[in-house]
Amino acid sequence: MARSRGGRLRARALLPGLLGSVLALVTGAQAWWRATGEGVAVAFTGTESTVGLSQALGVVALAGWLLVLVLRTRGRRVVAVLLALTGIGITVVGVSRQQPSDTTVRNSVREVSLAGSFDLAPSIWSYAYAGTGLLVLACGLATLLTAARWPQRVDRFSRTAERAAATTAEDDPAEVWRALDAGLDPTTGPVVRNLGAEDTMGSAEDRRTSPPE
Repeated sequence: MARSRGGRLRARALLPGLLGSVLALVTGAQAWWRATGEGVAVAFTGTESTVGLSQALGVVALAGWLLVLVLRTRGRRVVAVLLALTGIGITVVGVSRQQPSDTTVRNSVREVSLAGSFDLAPSIWSYAYAGTGLLVLACGLATLLTAARWPQRVDRFSRTAERAAATTAEDDPAEVWRALDAGLDPTTGPVVRNLGAEDTMGSAEDRRTSPPE
């Protein structure tokens, strides 16, 4: 029951967080600004307007959510804090609606027209980008609060390693030699494993002192 509940908590934080990161990449690649005028219709994406910052934040968020899957509780909490900060950064960049540089605008306009005047107007995509930042922020905080209750998937490998180590200890060649010295069959695993050094010496002395039949 606890593991099932932990899985639900993980899904509620992880899936929306992944979705927010993907949407940040998508909305960051949309036209945030448009230059329009006589014979002019040029769009500037969020990547161009922010000199790549919008896309970089989306990539960081997506990588953070993938990293959370392979970490333990402490690592998840550290990455969750970074994800929350990344979400804040995405939101600030989206709300600020940074304009493309004058040089970028002039060069892009001259590629399509020789018009000397045009209007530069924003679109709603920057606000959509800011909304994805709020989603990443909320999921990062949810991960920080619930990371300890997520299923510990790494523990399965630890248990496998422990079982392998126990099997190796049980097949200790020294115990097999002690069993042979005691005149026991080494294929009887439980007898060999439970046989101590004192029992081996005692068995050998019994054989030497016992009268022949």
